[in-house]
Amino acid sequence: MHAHNYAACPTHRIVQLIYHRREEENGKVCRAMALHGLALPPWVVVLCAARTRPVTKVAPTTRPAGQLDACFTYSLSSAASRTTQPPVAVQVMVSSSDPYTAPAAVGKEEEEAPKVDELKLLGTWRGPFALRVALALNFKGLSYEYQEEDLENKSELLLESNPVNKKVPVLIHNGVPICESLAILEYVDEVYAGRGPSLLPADPYERARARFWAAYIDNKLVAPWWKMFAGKTEKEREEGRKQTLVAVQTLEGALKECSKGKPFFGGNDIGYLDVVMGGMVAWIQGTQELCGVKLLDADKTPLLLEWMERFGGLHPAKVVLPDVARLVEFAKMKRAQKALI
Repeated sequence: MHAHNYAACPTHRIVQLIYHRREEENGKVCRAMALHGLALPPWVVVLCAARTRPVTKVAPTTRPAGQLDACFTYSLSSAASRTTQPPVAVQVMVSSSDPYTAPAAVGKEEEEAPKVDELKLLGTWRGPFALRVALALNFKGLSYEYQEEDLENKSELLLESNPVNKKVPVLIHNGVPICESLAILEYVDEVYAGRGPSLLPADPYERARARFWAAYIDNKLVAPWWKMFAGKTEKEREEGRKQTLVAVQTLEGALKECSKGKPFFGGNDIGYLDVVMGGMVAWIQGTQELCGVKLLDADKTPLLLEWMERFGGLHPAKVVLPDVARLVEFAKMKRAQKALI
């Protein structure tokens, strides 16, 4: 790869290419500047432009000779803004195929447009699992399209996106579907690690513990709650009631353990368990009217009661959580019809 003439760049866009090499014998770092025609070994390359953005580094590669070692684009728009000329992006390529020539710098009229990030959520306005995903997206500050699903007449998009379970929620990210609420939460947290609060803890033990309690909420709270609400026999409903009350008491202790005296399961900020439990907030608030059971009270579950009020008062949750009166009316109607909720 032969060098282009750097003189083609105006003086205010002069680019300096610097490479670093560590001498194994004495631990010193050698530094040299690439002038026109000077060879650049395939080590770490740094591209910097005077009076513009911070230095951008490219790690070395181990590709065989003759292949591209590094290629990146660096915008000089801030330097170009001092003139009447349009912004320029300089592309720098480093190759080990010819050790006697410098890399090429190619001017472009403008930077490539950033890729559009498209998120679409398939769910229902009342489903606790879909609510979890909507809560996570809101707390992360992400924009997304929402499609309400009719569970008795599921859309083709839902059936195509989740052909195995044919259930909501499904999050479609740039055309790729992700299914199951807990898997979606982890996906969102990983892909958008720099956005909003981090849902899962960084510590491996804390992360494993959060996953344990999330599974507990699904298996020991949500499942028996539905049995208590829609059980076919009085015995089944009573069994569900007992299991739900035990789960609530256990989760009171889990909140104390995980929060360590702070406002949320995640500590000072919203975490994975807050979002998982958050999908059930409206259902828990409506339990007494729906099932004749008061799940939370100030004497037995003071922490959960305070947490629920605090969580429900946050704006990202307010815009997602359903109105309790509407939810109760809808649930009673569906139970009478013995239909899907």
